[in-house]
Amino acid sequence: MDIVPPMEVKRKFKRTTLILFVLVVCQMVYLVICSSGIGGDQGNLRQEGSDRNSLAGSLEPDSLKSGRPNQGAVDNRPFDGFLYFADAGGDHLKALSKRFASNLNSHELGRSILGALMAGPPNSALAATFPVDTQVRALFISDGRAWVDLGIPDSRLENMDTVSELLAIYSLVNSLTLNIPGVKQVKLLVNGSDVDTLGGHVSLKYFYKTNMLIVK
Repeated sequence: MDIVPPMEVKRKFKRTTLILFVLVVCQMVYLVICSSGIGGDQGNLRQEGSDRNSLAGSLEPDSLKSGRPNQGAVDNRPFDGFLYFADAGGDHLKALSKRFASNLNSHELGRSILGALMAGPPNSALAATFPVDTQVRALFISDGRAWVDLGIPDSRLENMDTVSELLAIYSLVNSLTLNIPGVKQVKLLVNGSDVDTLGGHVSLKYFYKTNMLIVK
């Protein structure tokens, strides 16, 4: 067996120690670089998260920021509608301006219109198209159509000719269709039933639409 001189042993030991020292230093440098990268990435992620939160906050409705639902203000201002009455001579219809509450649903607005129509005009320049004792028994609205059930004694209006019947029908039809956007056609019933006419002249078997030719 060969014997290694002491000096050679020392040189090999120094060389090995140097190599280990270099490896340790390299490893430490590597760890420092990795730590810096991770920290930077985490900082970027935190910044991106903050940016997203800021963007979300800017897009969030004011109502959610305040913790209250965004229901909007209810508009209670009345709107100008029109009722249709006969002229004093009973030849055609004339429009009368009438204010209605804007927060009514279609059925409530319809009942309000019919009530005002049956009450008659406020001045002698116009004439009622229905007797003052005519009742509105029911109103039903669906799919653009309205059914109006009128309470009339003996199921027939007396002393009416063709023109007065047409004025009565279209005063009611126009007052509903021109004030309620969801109503396009109207069917009249009397005392809960289909009847042939109001006074013996104009058929009530059909749905009636707006007629502005009878209005002057």
